[in-house]
Amino acid sequence: MPLITLRPAPSGATPLTTSTASVLRHLDAVLVTALLRTAVPALRDAGSVVLLAEGRDGRRVSGAARDALVSDPGTALLVVTGDRTRPPWVDELGTEDEQLRVAWCSSAHLADVVDLALADGLPQARASQHSRELLGELLAYWDAHGLRSLHDTVVVAGRTAWPEYLRTGAVITAPGRELRGGTTHVGFSVDGELAGIVPAVEAVHTGVRFTAASADRHREQGREQLAAVIDTSLADHTRTEGALYDVVLLSAPWDEGTVQLGAGVADSGVTGRRGGWPQARRYAHLDELRAQSSTQSSARG
Repeated sequence: MPLITLRPAPSGATPLTTSTASVLRHLDAVLVTALLRTAVPALRDAGSVVLLAEGRDGRRVSGAARDALVSDPGTALLVVTGDRTRPPWVDELGTEDEQLRVAWCSSAHLADVVDLALADGLPQARASQHSRELLGELLAYWDAHGLRSLHDTVVVAGRTAWPEYLRTGAVITAPGRELRGGTTHVGFSVDGELAGIVPAVEAVHTGVRFTAASADRHREQGREQLAAVIDTSLADHTRTEGALYDVVLLSAPWDEGTVQLGAGVADSGVTGRRGGWPQARRYAHLDELRAQSSTQSSARG
Protein backbone atom coordinates (compact mmCIF):
# COMPACT_ATOMS: atom_id res chain seq x y z
CA MET A 1 0.00 0.00 0.00
CA PRO A 2 1.64 3.29 -1.10
CA LEU A 3 2.37 6.20 1.20
CA ILE A 4 0.20 9.24 0.62
CA THR A 5 1.78 12.25 -1.03
CA LEU A 6 -0.11 15.38 -0.05
CA ARG A 7 -0.11 17.87 -2.89
CA PRO A 8 0.43 21.63 -2.38
CA ALA A 9 -2.67 23.74 -1.87
CA PRO A 10 -4.14 24.78 -5.24
CA SER A 11 -3.68 28.33 -6.46
CA GLY A 12 -6.33 30.59 -4.97
CA ALA A 13 -7.16 28.13 -2.18
CA THR A 14 -8.81 29.37 1.01
CA PRO A 15 -6.49 30.36 3.90
CA LEU A 16 -7.79 27.37 5.87
CA THR A 17 -6.76 25.02 3.05
CA THR A 18 -3.36 26.65 2.65
CA SER A 19 -2.54 26.53 6.36
CA THR A 20 -3.77 22.97 6.87
CA ALA A 21 -2.01 21.58 3.81
CA SER A 22 1.20 23.42 4.70
CA VAL A 23 1.37 21.89 8.18
CA LEU A 24 0.58 18.36 7.00
CA ARG A 25 3.12 18.59 4.17
CA HIS A 26 5.85 19.31 6.74
CA LEU A 27 5.15 16.04 8.54
CA ASP A 28 6.77 12.68 7.88
CA ALA A 29 4.99 10.86 5.02
CA VAL A 30 4.35 7.82 7.23
CA LEU A 31 2.59 9.98 9.82
CA VAL A 32 0.53 11.84 7.20
CA THR A 33 -0.51 8.53 5.65
CA ALA A 34 -1.54 7.13 9.04
CA LEU A 35 -3.49 10.28 9.92
CA LEU A 36 -5.42 10.52 6.66
CA ARG A 37 -6.17 6.81 6.26
CA THR A 38 -7.32 6.50 9.87
CA ALA A 39 -9.62 9.52 9.50
CA VAL A 40 -10.76 8.68 5.97
CA PRO A 41 -10.71 4.94 5.16
CA ALA A 42 -11.77 5.77 1.59
CA LEU A 43 -8.18 6.94 1.02
CA ARG A 44 -6.72 3.49 1.69
CA ASP A 45 -5.59 3.06 -1.93
CA ALA A 46 -4.77 6.69 -2.65
CA GLY A 47 -1.21 7.66 -3.46
CA SER A 48 -1.63 11.36 -4.22
CA VAL A 49 -4.15 13.58 -2.41
CA VAL A 50 -5.29 17.18 -2.73
CA LEU A 51 -6.81 18.49 0.51
CA LEU A 52 -9.36 21.31 0.53
CA ALA A 53 -10.69 22.70 3.80
CA GLU A 54 -13.39 25.23 4.53
CA GLY A 55 -15.11 26.20 7.75
CA ARG A 56 -17.89 28.59 6.73
CA ASP A 57 -19.31 27.96 3.28
CA GLY A 58 -18.02 24.81 1.63
CA ARG A 59 -19.04 26.06 -1.78
CA ARG A 60 -16.04 28.38 -1.62
CA VAL A 61 -13.85 25.36 -2.42
CA SER A 62 -16.09 23.92 -5.15
CA GLY A 63 -14.21 25.57 -8.02
CA ALA A 64 -10.80 24.45 -6.76
CA ALA A 65 -12.20 20.95 -6.20
CA ARG A 66 -13.42 20.63 -9.78
CA ASP A 67 -10.11 21.99 -11.11
CA ALA A 68 -8.17 19.43 -9.08
CA LEU A 69 -10.28 16.55 -10.36
CA VAL A 70 -9.85 17.61 -13.97
CA SER A 71 -6.16 18.58 -13.89
CA ASP A 72 -4.85 15.36 -12.34
CA PRO A 73 -6.90 12.21 -13.02
CA GLY A 74 -4.62 10.16 -10.75
CA THR A 75 -5.14 12.31 -7.65
CA ALA A 76 -7.74 11.78 -4.93
CA LEU A 77 -9.58 14.76 -3.47
CA LEU A 78 -10.19 15.10 0.27
CA VAL A 79 -12.74 17.74 1.29
CA VAL A 80 -12.69 18.73 4.97
CA THR A 81 -15.58 20.85 6.28
CA GLY A 82 -17.14 21.88 9.57
CA ASP A 83 -20.30 19.87 8.86
CA ARG A 84 -21.55 16.99 11.01
CA THR A 85 -22.68 15.09 7.93
CA ARG A 86 -21.40 14.96 4.36
CA PRO A 87 -22.73 18.10 2.59
CA PRO A 88 -24.84 17.43 -0.51
CA TRP A 89 -22.66 19.70 -2.66
CA VAL A 90 -19.70 17.33 -2.20
CA ASP A 91 -21.66 14.70 -4.16
CA GLU A 92 -22.06 17.19 -7.00
CA LEU A 93 -18.33 17.62 -7.62
CA GLY A 94 -17.19 16.20 -10.94
CA THR A 95 -18.58 13.46 -13.11
CA GLU A 96 -19.75 10.07 -11.90
CA ASP A 97 -16.27 8.62 -12.53
CA GLU A 98 -14.56 11.57 -10.82
CA GLN A 99 -16.77 11.10 -7.76
CA LEU A 100 -14.92 7.84 -7.12
CA ARG A 101 -11.89 9.97 -6.24
CA VAL A 102 -13.75 12.31 -3.86
CA ALA A 103 -13.63 11.71 -0.10
CA TRP A 104 -15.04 13.81 2.73
CA CYS A 105 -14.20 14.16 6.41
CA SER A 106 -15.55 16.40 9.15
CA SER A 107 -12.93 18.67 10.66
CA ALA A 108 -13.85 17.48 14.17
CA HIS A 109 -13.20 13.85 13.26
CA LEU A 110 -9.85 14.70 11.69
CA ALA A 111 -8.99 16.67 14.83
CA ASP A 112 -9.84 13.60 16.94
CA VAL A 113 -7.41 11.54 14.87
CA VAL A 114 -4.72 14.20 15.35
CA ASP A 115 -5.36 13.99 19.12
CA LEU A 116 -4.96 10.22 18.82
CA ALA A 117 -1.61 10.66 17.10
CA LEU A 118 -0.44 13.07 19.80
CA ALA A 119 -1.35 10.43 22.39
CA ASP A 120 0.71 7.83 20.49
CA GLY A 121 -2.49 6.06 19.56
CA LEU A 122 -1.42 5.37 15.98
CA PRO A 123 0.92 2.37 16.30
CA GLN A 124 1.88 2.55 12.63
CA ALA A 125 3.34 6.04 13.06
CA ARG A 126 4.98 7.87 15.96
CA ALA A 127 4.94 11.65 16.05
CA SER A 128 8.31 13.32 16.61
CA GLN A 129 8.61 16.36 18.87
CA HIS A 130 8.68 18.62 15.83
CA SER A 131 5.55 16.94 14.43
CA ARG A 132 3.80 17.33 17.79
CA GLU A 133 4.50 21.04 17.77
CA LEU A 134 3.17 21.42 14.24
CA LEU A 135 0.04 19.39 14.96
CA GLY A 136 -0.57 21.34 18.16
CA GLU A 137 -0.42 24.59 16.18
CA LEU A 138 -2.81 23.15 13.61
CA LEU A 139 -5.35 22.18 16.27
CA ALA A 140 -5.12 25.64 17.83
CA TYR A 141 -5.72 27.17 14.40
CA TRP A 142 -8.75 24.94 13.82
CA ASP A 143 -10.07 25.75 17.27
CA ALA A 144 -9.85 29.47 16.51
CA HIS A 145 -11.94 28.88 13.38
CA GLY A 146 -14.57 26.78 15.15
CA LEU A 147 -13.51 23.52 13.52
CA ARG A 148 -12.15 21.56 16.47
CA SER A 149 -15.65 20.69 17.65
CA LEU A 150 -18.76 20.94 15.52
CA HIS A 151 -21.21 23.72 16.24
CA ASP A 152 -24.96 23.18 16.23
CA THR A 153 -26.26 26.77 16.10
CA VAL A 154 -25.91 29.38 13.38
CA VAL A 155 -26.11 33.02 14.44
CA VAL A 156 -27.31 35.41 11.75
CA ALA A 157 -27.40 39.19 11.60
CA GLY A 158 -30.84 40.00 12.97
CA ARG A 159 -31.58 43.58 11.97
CA THR A 160 -34.00 42.36 9.32
CA ALA A 161 -33.94 38.59 9.93
CA TRP A 162 -35.26 38.83 13.50
CA PRO A 163 -38.46 40.78 12.73
CA GLU A 164 -38.93 38.63 9.62
CA TYR A 165 -38.77 35.50 11.80
CA LEU A 166 -41.34 36.97 14.18
CA ARG A 167 -43.65 37.67 11.22
CA THR A 168 -43.12 34.48 9.22
CA GLY A 169 -41.49 31.87 11.45
CA ALA A 170 -38.62 31.51 9.00
CA VAL A 171 -35.24 32.76 7.85
CA ILE A 172 -35.29 33.71 4.17
CA THR A 173 -32.06 34.09 2.21
CA ALA A 174 -30.79 34.31 -1.34
CA PRO A 175 -30.33 30.85 -2.91
CA GLY A 176 -27.17 28.89 -2.20
CA ARG A 177 -26.49 29.87 1.42
CA GLU A 178 -26.70 26.39 2.86
CA LEU A 179 -26.50 25.64 6.57
CA ARG A 180 -23.76 23.39 7.81
CA GLY A 181 -24.88 19.81 8.13
CA GLY A 182 -26.04 19.16 11.69
CA THR A 183 -27.26 22.70 12.39
CA THR A 184 -30.19 22.38 14.78
CA HIS A 185 -30.92 25.96 15.90
CA VAL A 186 -30.74 29.56 14.66
CA GLY A 187 -29.82 32.56 16.78
CA PHE A 188 -30.29 36.23 15.90
CA SER A 189 -27.80 39.03 16.57
CA VAL A 190 -29.80 42.15 17.42
CA ASP A 191 -28.21 45.42 18.56
CA GLY A 192 -25.03 43.76 19.77
CA GLU A 193 -26.74 40.92 21.63
CA LEU A 194 -28.02 37.47 20.83
CA ALA A 195 -31.81 37.48 21.11
CA GLY A 196 -33.08 35.46 24.05
CA ILE A 197 -35.11 33.15 21.79
CA VAL A 198 -33.21 30.52 19.76
CA PRO A 199 -35.66 28.58 17.56
CA ALA A 200 -35.06 25.07 16.23
CA VAL A 201 -34.64 24.27 12.55
CA GLU A 202 -37.73 22.35 11.41
CA ALA A 203 -37.22 22.18 7.64
CA VAL A 204 -35.07 23.66 4.87
CA HIS A 205 -36.44 24.41 1.40
CA THR A 206 -34.14 25.58 -1.37
CA GLY A 207 -34.99 27.41 -4.57
CA VAL A 208 -38.50 28.41 -3.53
CA ARG A 209 -40.28 30.74 -5.93
CA PHE A 210 -42.29 33.40 -4.18
CA THR A 211 -45.58 33.67 -6.05
CA ALA A 212 -49.21 33.20 -5.07
CA ALA A 213 -49.43 30.18 -7.37
CA SER A 214 -46.36 28.63 -5.73
CA ALA A 215 -47.89 29.17 -2.29
CA ASP A 216 -51.10 27.45 -3.40
CA ARG A 217 -49.12 24.53 -4.80
CA HIS A 218 -47.16 24.06 -1.57
CA ARG A 219 -50.36 24.28 0.44
CA GLU A 220 -51.99 21.57 -1.70
CA GLN A 221 -48.93 19.36 -1.12
CA GLY A 222 -49.20 19.73 2.65
CA ARG A 223 -46.43 22.31 3.10
CA GLU A 224 -48.71 24.81 4.80
CA GLN A 225 -46.02 26.57 6.84
CA LEU A 226 -43.95 27.23 3.73
CA ALA A 227 -47.04 28.50 1.89
CA ALA A 228 -47.78 30.85 4.78
CA VAL A 229 -44.22 32.23 4.64
CA ILE A 230 -44.67 33.06 0.95
CA ASP A 231 -48.12 34.61 1.48
CA THR A 232 -46.97 36.77 4.40
CA SER A 233 -43.80 37.93 2.63
CA LEU A 234 -45.69 38.94 -0.50
CA ALA A 235 -48.45 40.64 1.48
CA ASP A 236 -45.87 42.63 3.49
CA HIS A 237 -43.87 43.41 0.33
CA THR A 238 -40.68 42.28 2.09
CA ARG A 239 -39.69 39.89 -0.70
CA THR A 240 -39.76 40.23 -4.48
CA GLU A 241 -42.63 38.44 -6.20
CA GLY A 242 -41.37 35.81 -8.63
CA ALA A 243 -37.88 35.64 -7.12
CA LEU A 244 -36.22 32.48 -5.80
CA TYR A 245 -35.25 32.14 -2.13
CA ASP A 246 -34.02 29.53 0.31
CA VAL A 247 -36.31 29.18 3.31
CA VAL A 248 -35.39 27.78 6.72
CA LEU A 249 -38.56 27.02 8.68
CA LEU A 250 -38.15 27.50 12.42
CA SER A 251 -40.05 26.58 15.55
CA ALA A 252 -42.32 29.25 17.02
CA PRO A 253 -41.06 31.31 20.00
CA TRP A 254 -43.32 29.37 22.36
CA ASP A 255 -42.66 25.88 20.97
CA GLU A 256 -40.95 23.19 23.03
CA GLY A 257 -38.06 22.97 20.55
CA THR A 258 -37.23 26.67 20.94
CA VAL A 259 -34.50 27.42 23.47
CA GLN A 260 -35.29 30.24 25.89
CA LEU A 261 -32.09 32.00 26.95
CA GLY A 262 -33.90 34.68 28.89
CA ALA A 263 -31.90 37.90 28.74
CA GLY A 264 -29.91 38.51 25.57
CA VAL A 265 -26.33 37.26 25.49
CA ALA A 266 -23.81 40.08 25.09
CA ASP A 267 -20.54 39.33 23.32
CA SER A 268 -18.09 40.23 26.06
CA GLY A 269 -15.07 38.62 24.40
CA VAL A 270 -11.81 38.07 26.22
CA THR A 271 -11.52 41.67 27.39
CA GLY A 272 -14.88 41.84 29.14
CA ARG A 273 -15.93 44.73 26.91
CA ARG A 274 -19.07 44.34 24.89
CA GLY A 275 -18.12 44.28 21.27
CA GLY A 276 -21.34 43.16 19.63
CA TRP A 277 -21.97 39.95 17.73
CA PRO A 278 -20.49 39.92 14.22
CA GLN A 279 -22.83 41.08 11.48
CA ALA A 280 -22.18 38.01 9.35
CA ARG A 281 -23.26 34.42 9.76
CA ARG A 282 -21.26 32.54 12.39
CA TYR A 283 -21.61 29.25 14.23
CA ALA A 284 -21.74 28.55 17.94
CA HIS A 285 -22.49 25.83 20.49
CA LEU A 286 -25.97 25.93 22.00
CA ASP A 287 -24.64 24.73 25.37
CA GLU A 288 -22.11 27.58 25.40
CA LEU A 289 -24.85 30.10 24.64
CA ARG A 290 -26.90 28.70 27.53
CA ALA A 291 -23.86 28.97 29.82
CA GLN A 292 -23.18 32.56 28.72
CA SER A 293 -26.80 33.50 29.33
CA SER A 294 -26.72 31.95 32.80
CA THR A 295 -23.44 33.68 33.69
CA GLN A 296 -24.64 37.07 32.50
CA SER A 297 -27.97 36.68 34.29
CA SER A 298 -26.11 35.94 37.54
CA ALA A 299 -23.88 38.98 36.99
CA ARG A 300 -26.91 41.21 36.47
CA GLY A 301 -28.51 39.81 39.61
